Amino acid sequence: MSANGEPLAFLIPLRILWLSTRPLAALQEHTVATNSPTGSSPNPDVVVVGAGISGCLTAYLLARSGASVTILEADSVGSHASGFAFGGLGPLEGAGIPDHILDFSVWCFERHKTIYEELREETGIDTQFHLRDRLNLAFTEAEAAHQKEAIAWQSQLPGFRVEWLQPEDAVKAEPRTNPDCIGASWAQGTGAVEAYRYNLAVAQAAEKYGATILQRRVTGLLGDGGNCRGVQLETGQIEAGTVVLAGGPWTDGMSEWCGVEIPVRPLKGQIVRLQLQENPMVASLNYAGSYAASKPDGLIWAGTTEEDVGFDEELTTAARDKVLGDLLKMAPSLAEAELVQQTACLRPLSADGMPIVDAIPGWDNLYLITGGGRKGILWSTGMAHGLADMVVKGTSEIPDLPALSLSRFAKG
Repeated sequence: MSANGEPLAFLIPLRILWLSTRPLAALQEHTVATNSPTGSSPNPDVVVVGAGISGCLTAYLLARSGASVTILEADSVGSHASGFAFGGLGPLEGAGIPDHILDFSVWCFERHKTIYEELREETGIDTQFHLRDRLNLAFTEAEAAHQKEAIAWQSQLPGFRVEWLQPEDAVKAEPRTNPDCIGASWAQGTGAVEAYRYNLAVAQAAEKYGATILQRRVTGLLGDGGNCRGVQLETGQIEAGTVVLAGGPWTDGMSEWCGVEIPVRPLKGQIVRLQLQENPMVASLNYAGSYAASKPDGLIWAGTTEEDVGFDEELTTAARDKVLGDLLKMAPSLAEAELVQQTACLRPLSADGMPIVDAIPGWDNLYLITGGGRKGILWSTGMAHGLADMVVKGTSEIPDLPALSLSRFAKG
């Protein structure tokens, strides 16, 4: 806050060129069939409900294995969190790390190193995967102590270099770093991907292997006695051998369909994108859950909020001010940047912050993949591979997958 009580954001010479609640039109938006019946297979082997990254990647893996797959999406591919996400791939911190799913998170990151080449060969789309250093700033001794405690185990992981930097060295690593910090954790070997391109590439790759994407709103399940036989639509139905629920934050509403509680809620996040006529940032800056980094589109992305406001996706000035205030704490020199876009999306957050990948108990042929939260892009690879393995083989060797079962929320 300034001396007169105004939010820091209002001290920046901001020019709002355009605001949107849809992904940037860097690529032609993927269109889905709206008038076709049920696709190339009238009774597909698998129906996937939801065309976010987890649903599309699961569909791609299943179609590549030989299954006939239909993806059903009420809106469009990547039209929610998967299309707006920052796309950071940081496996060294987050819910369940390191205690429960560190190996899973590292596996997910390593898979990102290879899948982007596969997708480029399959579709011609460059998902812009790249490695990027990450600085976690500390401004208090307590923050520094917490980071140094994490460095003790992070620095032991193969493939990553993590160390503590003094303020002057942090500024050398990223010149826009606030020199008033008392130090920073410097992680080398992490990365990022462009989330919308990634989602689009996976959807097109799934189609290449015969999957069909239809714009349909699913209203329930077909089945009796716990045997899932397909899905009910607003108009009509589609029978299928297997159904995968990948509805993101809307998966909670699917609890009524199967009679099983799915503890997922929407976590709203707002991001701003800024333009600066100077050299791009060379590392991402992070502090207290906020971040800032240059992206391949030439803009600096800064975020994010964590808002428990249900399914409200409206942009707010309060969120903008919060994000910009955090940005100035990390990098005061960005005060001259121009705000060119603000976005909002709803992430699916589970009750413990870790994803859910499992068969729905009490049902045959019904599966669930959701709950990636703020790390949904990173975790998508392990989530989708694990779920596809379950459908095809009945089991999976993805590390830590049992920790993602729905049974962990069982009461009693």
